[in-house]
Amino acid sequence: MMKIRNIYLLMPIFCLIGCSDFLEESSQDEVRPAMVSDLEQILLGDGYRDGHNFFYMSEIFTDNQKSVEPLSNVEDEYEQKKWRFLWDSKMFDDDGGGYNGECWEVHYKGILGCNLVLEYLDDMKGEDYLRESLRGEALTLRSWYYLHLVNFFGIAYNQGNPATDLGVPLKLDPTVTGQFFTRNTVEEVYLQIERDLLRGIRLLSTNKYDRNFFRIDHLAAKAMLSRVYLYMENWDKALAYADSVLMVKSNLLDLNDGGRVYHTSSTPDEIIWAREYNSGYEVSFQPRLSPPFIASDDLVGIYTDNVDLRQKIYLYYDGSITRGYAGVNKGYYDYAAIQGIRTAELYLNRAEGYSRKYLAGGQDEFRVKALADLNELRKYRINKSKYIEVNLTDGQELLDFCLLERRRELCGETCHRWCDVRRLGVTVTHLLYDSSIDYQQDMGHYVLPIPKLITEQNPALEQNQ
Repeated sequence: MMKIRNIYLLMPIFCLIGCSDFLEESSQDEVRPAMVSDLEQILLGDGYRDGHNFFYMSEIFTDNQKSVEPLSNVEDEYEQKKWRFLWDSKMFDDDGGGYNGECWEVHYKGILGCNLVLEYLDDMKGEDYLRESLRGEALTLRSWYYLHLVNFFGIAYNQGNPATDLGVPLKLDPTVTGQFFTRNTVEEVYLQIERDLLRGIRLLSTNKYDRNFFRIDHLAAKAMLSRVYLYMENWDKALAYADSVLMVKSNLLDLNDGGRVYHTSSTPDEIIWAREYNSGYEVSFQPRLSPPFIASDDLVGIYTDNVDLRQKIYLYYDGSITRGYAGVNKGYYDYAAIQGIRTAELYLNRAEGYSRKYLAGGQDEFRVKALADLNELRKYRINKSKYIEVNLTDGQELLDFCLLERRRELCGETCHRWCDVRRLGVTVTHLLYDSSIDYQQDMGHYVLPIPKLITEQNPALEQNQ
């Protein structure tokens, strides 16, 4: 059997923040996993990274948030986050907003957890079905991190030239090599994501292992692949994988009956995969104690008052808070701390695919199918006494409505708006509460700056310009 290093203790020292190697050597005499179930615990703890919610933080770069006057208790938060709000290149540097590892370091730590599991699975004792199921879970989870990494630091797949645009370094094993890592192209990262997901789907589908929805299964992997193909503008494959999920799981929560879309006792049928993280959007119930960056008027305004139930259910609001809408709240008392994948996304992926095919070719069957998915979703989101089916014939109007519905439904979840404004080439305007200067950003070619700490420690990483 291959000699097993202390992979538990290796977790904290891995960072890929520019270190010349992914792992440092560690004592040979510490804990040595022997069973497949030991690796399962590593995947659950260090693979899933529940302590870090990097999903909702991306909202500040989009048109879903605005700046309001900070009170004394949140002035420090304002001073740190305003760098992000203005898309400043020093947002993650000590001479700017301060180092933050949510977008880079946390992802690579999760990837390390997945790589360790994948590296040592074949050396562990245990049932083969569990081994292969965990392999599929680790591959899928690794692809999840790379999908977010490449969309944080690489140009959107459809906006530039993915064959030459820089993405992020691919590291697919936990071994120490002593080398600095360079950035793979956006295309190379996407192709690896695709390979991992296709293999993950096969392994998870053929090796049944009882999981609850807090863990990735074959449906979650298929949902992720539908999203990947949507970003790649491969409409047929995005449709196919959305179909494969909705044929098995098509339930939607009826907001007319109350409740939140992320709630373990009342809405598991809509949840494909969900995790509760240790933080979301910090909100106080006391008057005028909301955070310095809150849900934008633009976001609030896309819901029809007293008709679209999502306005009051998805967005936290209390009339005593004079600043108005504070943030997203799709679970009970979570303020975006719960993140995941729901069946609603698959309806929207499919509707967009059909809308784009109708716009491109004019076949009415695609228009009918897009409207069927949109109306099916809206039936559960609109006040039933005021619900009217949407019927559009113009291809561009249909697509525009579909994309607006996507924003209404998916705000605050797993970086959807961040990825959408980039792939759609939206120009976002931000204004600090005490400024008269509008800051605008064409999101189509916008990428996050790699923190200075990372590029200093790894000179092989080319900085985004």
